[in-house]
Amino acid sequence: MINNTIIKNVRRVAMVAALAPAIALTSCIKDTLDLEPAYSLSENNGFDTADHVALSVAGAYDRCQNSQYNGSYSRGYPFGAASILQGEMRGEDFMMSQQFFLITFQGTYNASSLNNLTMWEASFEALNRVNIVMEGAKQAGAEGVIDAATANQYEGEMLFLRALIYHNLLTHFSAPYNLTGYNNDYGLPLYTHSITTKDEIDESLTIGRSTVAQTYAQIISDLNQAESQLPETNADNNITRATKWAAIALKTRVYLHMRDWNNVVTEAKKFDNAPYALEADPATPFLSFSSNKESIFSIECTADDNASVNGSMSSMFNPYQRYMCPMSPVLYNSALWLPDDKRRTELVEIYATDNVPYCYKYQSSDRSEYAPMLRLAEVYLNYAEAALRSGDQATALTYLNKVRDRSLADPATQSYKAADFASAADMLNAILWEKRFETFGEGLRWGDIHRLTVDDMAPTGGIPAKIQYKKVNGANAADVFVIGKAIDEAWYLVGAYPYTDRRFLWPIPTNDLTRNPTLAAQQNVGWSN
Repeated sequence: MINNTIIKNVRRVAMVAALAPAIALTSCIKDTLDLEPAYSLSENNGFDTADHVALSVAGAYDRCQNSQYNGSYSRGYPFGAASILQGEMRGEDFMMSQQFFLITFQGTYNASSLNNLTMWEASFEALNRVNIVMEGAKQAGAEGVIDAATANQYEGEMLFLRALIYHNLLTHFSAPYNLTGYNNDYGLPLYTHSITTKDEIDESLTIGRSTVAQTYAQIISDLNQAESQLPETNADNNITRATKWAAIALKTRVYLHMRDWNNVVTEAKKFDNAPYALEADPATPFLSFSSNKESIFSIECTADDNASVNGSMSSMFNPYQRYMCPMSPVLYNSALWLPDDKRRTELVEIYATDNVPYCYKYQSSDRSEYAPMLRLAEVYLNYAEAALRSGDQATALTYLNKVRDRSLADPATQSYKAADFASAADMLNAILWEKRFETFGEGLRWGDIHRLTVDDMAPTGGIPAKIQYKKVNGANAADVFVIGKAIDEAWYLVGAYPYTDRRFLWPIPTNDLTRNPTLAAQQNVGWSN
C-alpha cells in the first residue's frame, strides 16, 4: 500500500502536496515532483501559511485525479478515466476494441497486472496524501495559521476523499457486504493517520486487513463526520470540491452496497432541500460539466492538468479520438431503452468507421472534461431502489420516473405506470436498467454487479459474459445493433464467471505481499499461487 514513491519521499511528501498545483493551475503533478524547492523543504512547510495549506488541500485532490502508473504520472487513478474504464470493462455494457484494457475485459489479470496493481497502489498513495493534509490542516487551525472554520472544512473534505477511495477499493478487492464468510471476510487495511517517517512506514508494513464490515463502518464514520463539517456550497469549486451534499450522496451509494435500505432513504430524502436539480436535458451535466445543477461531485481536469491521452475521458470514450471502448449490444439492444430516448439520440454516437455505437458524453478536444463521480440522477435511482425494497413502491415509481422522464420524447404517454410492473422484482429490474441507461460510461456498472452478486431479487452471480468487438463491428454491425434484438451467443468472447472464480476479486499486488508479511497471508481467495 505505502508504495515506493512514498517510501522514497518520506520527508517531502507533504510539501509535494503543498506545491502540487491546484487542479486549475498550469502543470501536472509530475512536473511538481521535479521542482527543486519541493526537495529542499520539509513537510511542515506545507502548512505554514494559509496559501500553503490551501495548495496542500488542492494537491490531495490532484493525487486522486492523476497518480503514478508504471513509473510516470499519466493515468486517471484512483479516479478519472482509467478507473472509470476499469468499472466499465469489468462489466458487460461496453466492449474493448484495442489492447489497452483487454486484460480487465477478458479477466486475464494477475497480481502484477498494471491496471489493477495501479488502482491499489495509487489509492493507498492518495490515502496517505489525504491523511497528511488532514492532519496538517488541523494543526494549522490549532496554531492560528487558518481560521477554525476553514480547518474544519478542510478536514471534512479529506474525510470525504478517504471514504470515496476506500469504497472504490472495496468493490474491486473485497467481497460484497452480504457475502459473509467468503474470502475470510477480508476488507482493507485501514490507515487513518499519516505515514511520514521511517518508523511509521515500518509499522504500516505490519498492518493487515480489517473485515468488510469494519471497512464499511470506517467509511460511514468518515462520511458522517464529513457531512457535519462540510459547507453546503464550496467557494473554491462547487463541483470538484467536496460539500455536505457530496458526503450525503456518497452515503446513499455506500448504504445501498450495505443493503441498509432505511438509511439510503433517510440520506436521499435530505436532497428534498438540496440546491440541486435534474437538468432538463440529460446531456447538460456532460457538455456543461463545470457548471450545471445536477453534478454533485466530479474529479477536475483542465487542458493543462489531466491524466494524459491514456487517462482522459474523451480520449477513452470519444469515437473521434481513439474509439477504444464501443458500446455493447447488451446495453444498446435493450428493449427497455426506448428508441427516441434523448440519451440515445444525444449521448450515443454511431461511428462511421466501424458502424458501432460509442458513449458520446465526453466531447472535449483538450481532455478538460471532469470525471463524474456523483450526480443527482444516481441519488434518485438509489432512492427508488431502496424505497422499493422497503415496500414503498409508490415512492420507487416516483423517483424512477424523475430520472427517466426527462429523457423521454413524450413523458405523458411513455412514463412508467404502476400497472407496468407485475411484481416488485419487475420494478427493480426497470430501476437497475434505468441506472445503466443513465450512467453508462461513468464507471458504475461494476459496483452494481458486485453488490448484487447474491441478491435475493436480481442476482448477478459474478462476472458477466462479454461480447467480442470483432464479432459485431463493420459490416455486421447493422444487423447486430438493433433495439430489441436478442443477443446471439456467437457474439460472446467469454462466458460468465461465478463469484467463486478467483477473478471476481482482484489480487493484492505482489509488491505489497513482498513488503508486508501480514498481507502475504491474506491474499484474496485463489490467488495465493
